[in-house]
Amino acid sequence: MASQAVSYWLLPGREAQAALDQLSSLACKRIQAGVQVCTLPPHITLYSEHLDGDHGVSQEQVIARLQQLAEDCKPVCLWPKAIEATSMLTQSLVLRFSAEAREILYPYFLQLRFSSPAELGYRLDPHLSLLYCQDFLDLRRELARELPRPEDPLLFEAVSAVKHPLIISSSADIAACTTIHACSLS
Repeated sequence: MASQAVSYWLLPGREAQAALDQLSSLACKRIQAGVQVCTLPPHITLYSEHLDGDHGVSQEQVIARLQQLAEDCKPVCLWPKAIEATSMLTQSLVLRFSAEAREILYPYFLQLRFSSPAELGYRLDPHLSLLYCQDFLDLRRELARELPRPEDPLLFEAVSAVKHPLIISSSADIAACTTIHACSLS
């Protein structure tokens, strides 16, 4: 079996999720027919680590760590700053947040990192992927300029742990993401 990782996601509240789903859907519709595009539920990755195996954490440890994070952390509002496209599959078309987002989320990241025996060297970079696509970087950059950036802050009020392949390099890897557990922030 291929190496697995677990990522801890910060999830938007219902209203923010609806707005982000709509933005993601609009982006997907504007991509040319025949281009392979995939999406995941809107999220910001807080941390990633090995799952199972010799150096990984167990799913039970993941759930305990996630529940502790949910108890210790409060819901947060983050201000969208820009939409951008990159050549990386995992950042094909992303919503970037203000500089304060990293400051706000850094304690969440540290709590996960300090309790991790299976660190992957993950660096916190608060962004939210609107879609995943390996083709047409120029088209995605044009989309980034044209899509309406949310004007108001977005409320994030839950966390989840998601199992996925250690290396994400294809739409099949993205489709393999499965939720282990989710919790509301206190």
